[in-house]
Amino acid sequence: MKRGFIRGLWGVYDNSTRIMQRRSKIDNDIDRILSNKVGEKFITYVFGQDNYNMLTNKGLDCVLIDKNPAPFDQQKFVYRHKMELIRYAMEEDGHDEIIYLDWDCVPEKTLSSDFWDNLGKREPFQACLQAYKRHNKCLWRKEAKNIVPNGGFLYLRDKTYPSKGIRCWEKIPQDNDEPAWALFLDELHGEWIGNEKYWNMYEAMNCRLRRGSPFSDKLSQKDIYFTHYI
Repeated sequence: MKRGFIRGLWGVYDNSTRIMQRRSKIDNDIDRILSNKVGEKFITYVFGQDNYNMLTNKGLDCVLIDKNPAPFDQQKFVYRHKMELIRYAMEEDGHDEIIYLDWDCVPEKTLSSDFWDNLGKREPFQACLQAYKRHNKCLWRKEAKNIVPNGGFLYLRDKTYPSKGIRCWEKIPQDNDEPAWALFLDELHGEWIGNEKYWNMYEAMNCRLRRGSPFSDKLSQKDIYFTHYI
């Protein structure tokens, strides 16, 4: 079985809008990850030759997916790149089991020997649930329109899920991948299953959100290895 951690990089430097500025911010996040004293090795899937060269010069293990740094519109559909690199890692690079990490998702401690085994006891999709305060992301729902799986820590153990997630994104294309994963789960169950059932089935028990979790009263039940500093 091929399993491991992956990250991604795409885009060009352009500070003209808030979304476009994210590419510049990521460089600082990358340096913080490289200076972290804990954390497992990971593969970075990359769009853009310049991005690839920069990361390999820092000593990172990288796979160049596309020499084009932004095959999807960097302003309108920025996180479609994330979904594509996750698909590539599982469908084309042969991973059976992955954890995708944003650059601001930071390791807190060394993995236990049973870390992956414990993940395998839960569903083949796991992510921290996030409640947005000011933005409705799931406009197809009658309730819980602001609640989505956070995309900073994504565990996948089913090679069909990335393409299914992309097909959901194509139904509701936007700059964020999280509503697509929400729609994927809603379609899988025929409805939004609610916070409690999500906690029992899909909540990432090894990651915490710095803010935005509807489960702040349950964090003591988690064995936290990662913090997502959103």
